[in-house]
Amino acid sequence: MTSKLEHEWELELPAATAEQLLAALTTRDRLYGQSITLEPEDDPAKAVEVWLASVESLEKGKYRLGVYAELAGPKEFLEAARDAVQDIVSEQVEAAAGEAAEATLIESKKLTDVEFRNVDENDERPSLVIPEWLAPGDVDTPWEFRSYAANGEPWPAEDVIQAHDRLVVVPFKDRLLLYALPPIEDDDEE
Repeated sequence: MTSKLEHEWELELPAATAEQLLAALTTRDRLYGQSITLEPEDDPAKAVEVWLASVESLEKGKYRLGVYAELAGPKEFLEAARDAVQDIVSEQVEAAAGEAAEATLIESKKLTDVEFRNVDENDERPSLVIPEWLAPGDVDTPWEFRSYAANGEPWPAEDVIQAHDRLVVVPFKDRLLLYALPPIEDDDEE
């Protein structure tokens, strides 16, 4: 019989510099909406399925990422799986910091030259990471809104999005910094 367990906790990451904020947003990108299967080596039938979500905020140079995990599987394995998920999330924070260190700044705009609008499903770009606190209202997923330049065109442009696996918009001081991140490596490749 399958049981469920919900677990929530908060990560606090430094965000006093653009590079620190980039690493924090990269962490959100690595976690939000991910599904993980944790299965015992000796009995794959006793696997626990995990789905992750998050909510973020920025307060006084600190990035707060509330992590939510929904676990489903055999009751006797849920608590061990919860502990394993917290370890996996910690590993993702480290991986995100490494990716942020390899990121490339590709563009910058004045914050006042960009506006944020809700978009319909066809215009969502999950590969474009924009902090949720810049959304023009409540959003259910972090890609339900986009940034637009003063001329009304999407920013970054579609060809820029297509040229990169993942992009992050980092608001810092009075600028929006657009970084390209390296692709996420599959576990099989590591």
